[in-house]
Amino acid sequence: PRKPMSENALSRAYRTSPAFAGRHVPHGWRSTFSTIMNERAADHERAGDREIIDLMLGHKPEGVEATYNRAAYMNRRRQIAQEWADLLSKGLVPPEDLLG
Repeated sequence: PRKPMSENALSRAYRTSPAFAGRHVPHGWRSTFSTIMNERAADHERAGDREIIDLMLGHKPEGVEATYNRAAYMNRRRQIAQEWADLLSKGLVPPEDLLG
């Protein structure tokens, strides 16, 4: 419980699980994150989140703005990441209870 998972742990779990084998891959979480967080941004009239969500996925902006605007928007990225984490962990046992 105190070691990080390997980069292949989720992929292996999906391949060996009867419920997910051939149906889901870890990369699908990127689409899920983008879809859900962009929908939430639209619902809450946060149009500027779209570009930040793309940055969080590692997408590089193009054009003149990308050349001059090197802002990382870290504060908003942290807020979006926390919102996502809260959605995923809703109803779960707190992590500190797992280490007890």
